[in-house]
Amino acid sequence: MRKHALIGAILAGLALSVTAAAVPDQPIPDDALGLSKTSVYDDPAPEVVDYGAPDAGSSKRVPASYHTAPPMISHSVEGMVPITRETNMCRDCHVNPDLVGKKIDKGVPTPAPVSHYVNLKAGELYMGRYNCTQCHAPQANVKVLVESTFGAKPRRK
Repeated sequence: MRKHALIGAILAGLALSVTAAAVPDQPIPDDALGLSKTSVYDDPAPEVVDYGAPDAGSSKRVPASYHTAPPMISHSVEGMVPITRETNMCRDCHVNPDLVGKKIDKGVPTPAPVSHYVNLKAGELYMGRYNCTQCHAPQANVKVLVESTFGAKPRRK
């Protein structure tokens, strides 16, 4: 029995040493990291992004990606950013507590939902949500880096 245990230990040690020697550590080249395919040390200038959206009040609503998704900004935000607590042009059109929960006619801005208010009846906003573009984003005309099948129905065979 000691002989079998000794042979087993030798074989196990041999197997571990062979597998450890078979896979040497290899560095990953910079251009293989991430989606950019450039060196991590490069500092490229960002591309100019065309949002191409119509002016506020003349755009169509963007369909939601999923239930409870924050609505996308369907109009141009040029001249409306940066958004601060004191300067928030979104409030001018979207803070309309009288329309919360009602059917919205075409051309009427989507009202801020109940979750954005401290007191809906008084129209008092919760100012912790003043930075609208943290959740709501304008749509840009850009090349897709990675195709997404999110929300797509599975194909049947």
